[in-house]
Amino acid sequence: MSDNAAEANPTLASGGFFAINRGAFRCAAVGGLNAAVAHLVMARGTGRDNRTTQWSVHSIEQRTGISRPNADKAVKALLHRGIWKKVRDGRHPIYEAVCGDQIPGGPFTADEQAAIAAIREGKALSSESKTVLEALKARGIIRECNGRQRGRSFELDTAAIAALTEVLTIWLPNTLIDGAAGEVPPIELIRQTRSLPALRLLAELYAPQFLPNFGGVPRDLLKVVFDRARVGEQGPFVVWGFRVKHTLAGPDLFRPYLTGQFTKRDDGTHRDDGMATSFWPAIDTLTDLGLVERVGMLLDGDDNEAEIIHPCAMRGGEPAERELAAAADMVARVMVTEGQLSWAEQNNYHLLVPVRRHIANVTMVEVFRLRYRPHTSATAAWFALMQQTTAQYLDHYRAMAKELAVSVASGRMQYQG
Repeated sequence: MSDNAAEANPTLASGGFFAINRGAFRCAAVGGLNAAVAHLVMARGTGRDNRTTQWSVHSIEQRTGISRPNADKAVKALLHRGIWKKVRDGRHPIYEAVCGDQIPGGPFTADEQAAIAAIREGKALSSESKTVLEALKARGIIRECNGRQRGRSFELDTAAIAALTEVLTIWLPNTLIDGAAGEVPPIELIRQTRSLPALRLLAELYAPQFLPNFGGVPRDLLKVVFDRARVGEQGPFVVWGFRVKHTLAGPDLFRPYLTGQFTKRDDGTHRDDGMATSFWPAIDTLTDLGLVERVGMLLDGDDNEAEIIHPCAMRGGEPAERELAAAADMVARVMVTEGQLSWAEQNNYHLLVPVRRHIANVTMVEVFRLRYRPHTSATAAWFALMQQTTAQYLDHYRAMAKELAVSVASGRMQYQG
C-alpha cells in the first residue's frame, strides 16, 4: 500500500492532489521530456473523476516553459500514441486519460517494440538490434534461451511486460504543477534541468512512499546506509556513533534505467552505464532541487523489517525530527569521556546516540522523503504520529540530560536510567 493510494475520495481528489496511472505515465515518458511534462499537466486538470480534462496546450504553456508550438506537438504525440483520447471536439475539447494496459505499444520505443514483436513471432533479429536487445535483457523484459540454435535466441518475460502497465494509481500533490507561495513549480524546475530520468524517478517514488510505516520511500528501494561504532557506555546505555557510508538502491527502482552496456570501474567491478548516466544523476537532481530530502531514522535492527525507534534527522525532515537528533547527540556527548569523544570526531562519527544495551543491532539509515506531499489522511496520520513520537523522545532525552547534570554536579557520573 502506498501513501498515494490512501483514499480516492473525489472531494479530496479535486482539492490538494490529483491522480495519474503509473503505466500511462511510463508510456508518456517514452515520448520524451515534453510529452511526460504535458501528460502530468493535463492530468492535473482532471476533475472529480481523475480522468477527463480540458487542460491542453494553453495550460501547458501557462504552467511550464514549454513554448506553444512544442506544447502542441507534445499533446498531439500523446493523442497519436493513444495515451489520451479526445472525447469532445470544438473550441473547448475534452480529453480522457487511457490506462497504461490499454495503450498500444506500451512503455517501449519504436525500436524496442520492433524487437519484442520479432521475438514474439519467432523472427530472426538483425545485428543492428543488439543494443536494444541488451537493454531489454538488462531490464528483465526478455531473457536469453539456452537452445542449440545458431546465434543468440531470446524469449519474452510476459509477466514483466504486464507488470510495467499494471493498474496502479499514483496520487500527486497539485503543488508539483502549481508551485507554492509564488515559487517556480517543481515540474518546471525539472523541465529546466532537461532530465527525463529525474522526472521519471520522481513519479516512481511517489507510488511506494507510505509515511506512517517508513517515514518516506521504503528502505528496500532507496536508503543511505551508515557505519556505526561503539563510542562508550554509561549505565544501561551504549553510546553509538554513526557516519555516512553509502547510498543503496533496490533493483525494482533502478532496473528501468539499465542499458546492458557496462564500464569497468577502478575496483575491477563492472557497472551498467545507465546507473552512472541516468539513475544516480536523477537522484542527485531531485535532491539538489529540494524535491526529495534525506531524513535520518534510528532503527532497532539492520534488516529491511526492522522498526523505527524514532526519527533522527541530521538534515532535511521536520523541525521536530532535527531537534530530536540534536537532543540525542547532546546527551550522548555528556555520557562519554573526552578521549572517546575525540576518537569519534577524528573518525567522522559526528552523530552520537545513546541506546539501551539490549538493542544490540541498532542501525541508522536515512530514508528519502518527497518534499511535496499529497494531503491524504495517511499523511495526516503520519504527521500526528511523528509529532507524538518526537515529543516523547524529546522528553526522554531531556530527562536524561537533567539527571546527568545532577550526577556531574555531585561527582558521580553514572546514569541509572
